[in-house]
Amino acid sequence: MTRLMALVLGALAVSLIGCSTMQNTPKQDYVWAMWANCQPQFSASDVVVTRVEPDGRYWARSGTSAALQQALFACMREEFKARPYLDWLKARQASAPQSGTMPSPTSTPNVAGPITAPAWHVGDEWEYAYKSPSDSGAYVWSVNRVEMLDGAQHYVIKTGTREIFYRVSDLANSLERVDGVVIQREAPSRLAYVWPLTVGKTWEQTHRQERPVDRTTTDRNSLWAVELEETVTVPAGTFRTLKITWRNKNTGGLIYEMWYAPDVKQWVKIREVLSSGIREREMVSFKLK
Repeated sequence: MTRLMALVLGALAVSLIGCSTMQNTPKQDYVWAMWANCQPQFSASDVVVTRVEPDGRYWARSGTSAALQQALFACMREEFKARPYLDWLKARQASAPQSGTMPSPTSTPNVAGPITAPAWHVGDEWEYAYKSPSDSGAYVWSVNRVEMLDGAQHYVIKTGTREIFYRVSDLANSLERVDGVVIQREAPSRLAYVWPLTVGKTWEQTHRQERPVDRTTTDRNSLWAVELEETVTVPAGTFRTLKITWRNKNTGGLIYEMWYAPDVKQWVKIREVLSSGIREREMVSFKLK
């Protein structure tokens, strides 16, 4: 019995040590921080956030008051809008001590030579945080598979129930589906890149964007330009990039500015001009196979 008790106590000690060293994900810390801002409004009630998942989903207890629970959710939505995850994450990184908590910057001194099309692999992942005048949040792009579409191989990027098809040969964007339903089709595939990329390179394309669910089409006359080589810092680290702009050729209006980083085979930052204002997205982390 003594030996058995010692084994049980030893296992319990290991378990407790393991629990004490577990760390929250940044998304969990963010949601708890937003709840801390809301909590004083509900201190006299039994409404409380009880659990936050690693991806930021959270649960609340409200006793018998559904109205108070809805008030809590409304407060959290206001906090998320007023303090976007992207801004909160960058502020936390800026204030953190220079240790292993900060992303390691790349050591590439420059973008060497013409940049050729990258090869993606199933399992490659890029996490992004975004903010816009209407909302903010985060998502993960993951290379799920390679599939034939219109006679050409395409990488299929999954994010939630959304699938985005990129042609393997040049990463041209061809199709988007949500829950298996086509919501956007580019005809022909949209050439966000023309390889190899070099500073000063430009290309044009006339294409049509079809949105079957909305029953709308948009004809575009587009102009892209690789404007310059630039070092940018995002939550995922510091990277040498090529800045690419996409404009309406007819009006000269800017559609987006995008910073492509060869080291991670993907863009690390993008600023899009929407009718409601500017939407910004920056890479938070990445995993390459």
